[in-house]
Amino acid sequence: VMAIFAYALIADSAIAATSTGTLDVTASVAASCRVTSTANVVFGAYDPTDPADNTVGAGNFKFRCVKGTAFTMHITRTNSMTGVPVADSLAYTIYSDAGRTALWASAAAAPPAGITTPAPDNTEVTANIYGKIAALQNVAVGTYTETPVTVSVNY
Repeated sequence: VMAIFAYALIADSAIAATSTGTLDVTASVAASCRVTSTANVVFGAYDPTDPADNTVGAGNFKFRCVKGTAFTMHITRTNSMTGVPVADSLAYTIYSDAGRTALWASAAAAPPAGITTPAPDNTEVTANIYGKIAALQNVAVGTYTETPVTVSVNY
């Protein structure tokens, strides 16, 4: 009986066969950048009789680029907020540094100091925005805004 059982196992394995093939698994990664969040530049109260500039306004935007993606950046704006209910204009400037010496470009330009292009990896990057309203502007009581202000990462 044991001999018959052993013969049956050998016969089954002799009949079994395997055929193989290969395939490739592929993907492509394109250059890409994505703005992930924005934080408004809020100056708070501005006193047009104060001889000192208002420099409390600060915000930022965050973005990610695919590793190795070259990019430029800019912020589209007019540098003028319009008042409500009076249509006066309140001028402001925005900078990429806390010392308020490096103006943010309003057309495609190299990133500000501290932001590397091409992207060294795909981690989120914070681009800071620092604002200044010049002192002693002749404006009426009201609320002043500029919308929309558009941040851009071009790749």
